[in-house]
Amino acid sequence: MAAVTSDLSQLRTAFRYQLRSYLRTWRFVGLMAFVAVVSAAILAVQLHRGVAVVTTNNPTSSGYLSSYLSFLGDAVIITGAFLGGDALAIDLSGGPGYLMLAQPVRRSTLLAGRFLAATVAGVAIGLVYYAFSAAAVQYFYGNVPVALLYSIGLAALFLVAVLAVAFFFSSFFRTAVISIVASILILLIGFPLVTAVGTLTGTEPWFSLDYGSQAITSVLNPNFVHESVMHTPAGRRGISIAIYNFSPYPWEGAVIMAAYLVSFLVLAYLMYRYKEVKG
Repeated sequence: MAAVTSDLSQLRTAFRYQLRSYLRTWRFVGLMAFVAVVSAAILAVQLHRGVAVVTTNNPTSSGYLSSYLSFLGDAVIITGAFLGGDALAIDLSGGPGYLMLAQPVRRSTLLAGRFLAATVAGVAIGLVYYAFSAAAVQYFYGNVPVALLYSIGLAALFLVAVLAVAFFFSSFFRTAVISIVASILILLIGFPLVTAVGTLTGTEPWFSLDYGSQAITSVLNPNFVHESVMHTPAGRRGISIAIYNFSPYPWEGAVIMAAYLVSFLVLAYLMYRYKEVKG
């Protein structure tokens, strides 16, 4: 029992100090301000257009929310990359990290405490976006659809999946800046490119985290279609190109994101546990 209590105590300590690090470096405040500004800007544009225009373009509150939250995925990626990109790299680069890992504390406990802190901070930031969206839909439509709760749950799942990827790169690279940049590039450019290939080849990109994250808004879309095909007008040679569009079922998106969470978190743990400290 003493060992379990000790582990729990160390977990709380790692969690608390990681949160303090976010506050001390102004990262948490900066990310929350960024999300608040983006959310407020979207709402300001909608208010400027007026209730009549907004409700005409989006007859249902769920359809409006699906459009309003279209930038949420990018906000989650940026938040997750900055919260998790250096969470482990700081220990593996030497210096203060060497002193931390020399203490009688399990690396798994350190990772779990820091991952929990990043999750709590990320969820708090994400809820700011949802608070603006809930206020907007209440103002324009007079009701907040229950599906918004499902979207929040899927967004939280996407956040921890993004954090798992960021923690992996943080354990792979020894430099915090490189870890953060690599996370952003892979998540913002790499995965979307993989998803885009499916639109040309007709292959559902179920293996892409970006594709799975689309469930965050598809769960709100009243006109949800899992697969559709659009043919471009035939050119002079009579050739028409088929462009495929895929949208994941909510359960499918959840499975994809959960798979990335588990696999990359395990890889991050293995890398963090066995990697030597240098520098």
